[in-house]
Amino acid sequence: MASTPRAVVEELFERMADEQRRGTIRELFAPTAVITLPAARFEGPDAADEMLDWFSSRYEWADKEFDRWVVSGKDVVCLGTLYGVDSKGERFDGVRFVDVYEVTDGRVERMVVHNDLVVDGVVE
Repeated sequence: MASTPRAVVEELFERMADEQRRGTIRELFAPTAVITLPAARFEGPDAADEMLDWFSSRYEWADKEFDRWVVSGKDVVCLGTLYGVDSKGERFDGVRFVDVYEVTDGRVERMVVHNDLVVDGVVE
């Protein structure tokens, strides 16, 4: 397991980007995790799997370009832009995001994603 809160979040992003390892992200979340996305919220031991299902119904693929990181104790914030292809096959680029994580004992307890997907018309 990763050793610092930022390393845990970076490991999460690495696994999300790798189709073969994406299903293993649940290992990085606490059993009591709460994941809040712009249009959904998942809680408990199945939160990571439910989030992946939610993403797969909305995107063919998506990735992030990171601008900067802010770390304070167990809190990790990353900012950047999201790009990819939605479930209708339409490309999107330059969607701003701010992700906030609370990492305790090497596991993500809270994940809050803020982005402009609705503003940019990528999701309703």
